[in-house]
Amino acid sequence: MSERIFISYRTADGADKATALARDLGRVFGDAAVFLDKDDLGGGSAWRAEIGRAIDGRPVLLLLVTPQLLAATDGHGRLRIAADDDPVRRELAAAFAVDARIIPLLADGVGAVPDAAGLPEPFDRLGELTWRPLRAYDWSADVARLVADLEALGVQKAGSGGVAAAAPPAGGRRRWLGALALLAALAGGAWWLTRPSVPEALDGRWQATLWQGETVVVVLAGQGDTVTLASEPVNIVDRPDWRDYRAFWQERAGSPLDAIMYLGDGRRIAHPGVPVALDIALRVMPSPAVGPAIDGGNLSLQLAADGRTLRGRIWLNGAQAEQPAVLSRLR
Repeated sequence: MSERIFISYRTADGADKATALARDLGRVFGDAAVFLDKDDLGGGSAWRAEIGRAIDGRPVLLLLVTPQLLAATDGHGRLRIAADDDPVRRELAAAFAVDARIIPLLADGVGAVPDAAGLPEPFDRLGELTWRPLRAYDWSADVARLVADLEALGVQKAGSGGVAAAAPPAGGRRRWLGALALLAALAGGAWWLTRPSVPEALDGRWQATLWQGETVVVVLAGQGDTVTLASEPVNIVDRPDWRDYRAFWQERAGSPLDAIMYLGDGRRIAHPGVPVALDIALRVMPSPAVGPAIDGGNLSLQLAADGRTLRGRIWLNGAQAEQPAVLSRLR
């Protein structure tokens, strides 16, 4: 047996988190112990057969429950999880069929464990399982808890004499990294001399276009792979889209709500050969930031080649929707 951990996710909004999770778990248990389709399916492989083989080995299946995992629809407005050919449904059904252990992971944007009784099979069985959170703002603590769960289920850390340490290097991720190292050596480092100049640090002030096209200056600050975001106050006194909520706030809090601000905590995701990405859990706060958050959400961004633009999507829990987001570096 090779892979002991299988990550199942919806590509539409789970690819970044799945990649980061595979990386972090690979550091603990060894890359060969973690199966992630986009990394471990080689070119020209029969992907259904490869995924079936991996699940037949009864790994622990980690189901990354992002907003789109359950809510995504096809071109006719039908839920994808209800379709027989939905990849996530096939993976989950196969895992149940071989009695594999399944751990659903509650990601940012999913505020509570969904009511499994209202879901099509095999998702209606998720209510029988123990869920774990996987939040960008508390990533390290959530991954540490997950590592402890995996160890309790018999997955051994790399170098501990268990399966992960004994498994031979295999899979697309490891072959690709080896090929990259060989090309760099043959090129004599020329690639590094000709690549676009992209600053490693994203710290500083950015002009952000966020929800419904509103613009606000935000400050990004990072240490290692962690990133924080804080915006300048946004005046909402004359905003029609805030009129009803401001009246509600006045009645509830007994004070006016004249401005909001965005706060966020997340991760900087960097892999060789691919653009740097940010995955940030957002909080919409009153300004000054006193009291509970007004709303929450997620900001997923990717750095452009010029190093001065971040493009991606913003999701707000209250709207249960996402929109384009752009950040441009200010001098």
